[in-house]
Amino acid sequence: MIMRTMKLFLMTLAVVILVSQAAPFAQEQVTVVRRNGERVTGRFEDWVRQTDTVYMRVTPNDQRRFPMADVLVIEVGGNATTLPANETQAAQGADHILITRRGAVMTGRLVNIEGGDGSAQPNEPRSVTFRAGGGEQRLRLAEVARLYMGNYPRPTVATPAPAPPAAPAADPAVPEGSVRVRATDQWTATNIAVRRGDRVLFTPDGEIRLSGEADDMASASGSLKGRMVASAPMPSVLAGALIGRIGNGAPFAIGNQSVPLPMPGDGPLWLGINDDPVRDNAGQLIVRVIVTRGR
Repeated sequence: MIMRTMKLFLMTLAVVILVSQAAPFAQEQVTVVRRNGERVTGRFEDWVRQTDTVYMRVTPNDQRRFPMADVLVIEVGGNATTLPANETQAAQGADHILITRRGAVMTGRLVNIEGGDGSAQPNEPRSVTFRAGGGEQRLRLAEVARLYMGNYPRPTVATPAPAPPAAPAADPAVPEGSVRVRATDQWTATNIAVRRGDRVLFTPDGEIRLSGEADDMASASGSLKGRMVASAPMPSVLAGALIGRIGNGAPFAIGNQSVPLPMPGDGPLWLGINDDPVRDNAGQLIVRVIVTRGR
């Protein structure tokens, strides 16, 4: 009788341990719908901003990786098979849409998903940072119902096949000695090698748009609204400003200065846009680059 009771106790204890270990995994379950239609269900572990890579833990031994740019919808605790029509319609624009579990709707831009088991901050609660209405809000992942990453596919309507579209116009040629810096590219190679002590004069021209909002514009000096981006390469410099770096070195501000800048190192010169992410930007800067070699 004692042996039977002990055996029953051990079996019950094993079940309790397994359930307690699985509970956090189940509580953080999300379903990600990719833009190719694939559904991935598991634990959202991390979003590495430098490489724009999402890490999903499908099972303890199965981790998936894919670009955040490929993500269409993230549903927390569900399977994302039946999405409300009013939400998917609102998500057809460029803005991101966040729906809380209490039914609140936020329109803006997903800034970060961080913390929690499997992330770079495993001891922090998993949280979502979302920019809406000119400010950022931070919510626990458990408070979020769904995230729509914009450009949700419109319902397919059968229409006669259109005539083949005209070939897109090629970008106008860049003047000799100048570099085209597209707003959608974080860094652009100039194909110019510099040495420490060289002085370089940058003469930028043009404006770029920093989001889907028509008035969110920037010149080479930075955001015309005077805003900054905490996750940009240079958080203390205005968003959208022209910046540079030598090889893989630290970025430095360029802006719209009228005097040559001393180069901080040896290597290939890169030009960039001080924003993160850049995939929702538009426009370009044309930057004339004149190098005066140091002694």
